[in-house]
Amino acid sequence: MEKFEKSNLVYEYNWSHYEKGDPRISGIPDDTEFNRKEGWEVLYMINHLTDHLAWAVENLGNRLEIFIHDRLPMDIKTQKDTIQWIKDNWRNPE
Repeated sequence: MEKFEKSNLVYEYNWSHYEKGDPRISGIPDDTEFNRKEGWEVLYMINHLTDHLAWAVENLGNRLEIFIHDRLPMDIKTQKDTIQWIKDNWRNPE
């Protein structure tokens, strides 16, 4: 499946340097803090969800980005909680 790329993103993000293997952008999402303003972390989250839920990247990637950017509550702080919140709220229009 194609990866969602930086060029596919709609919003502006910070682009910090991360070392290879950094848990913020690799591995299995866990209790690692998730920063919704960091582009690499948003891409990691989108690609993890599209890879593991087998949805079409073109449509789903942008929808996930907008969902994270516009609707993810500020009190959701970890990768694991972000994924759970998306799963729990994906079908809720607002």
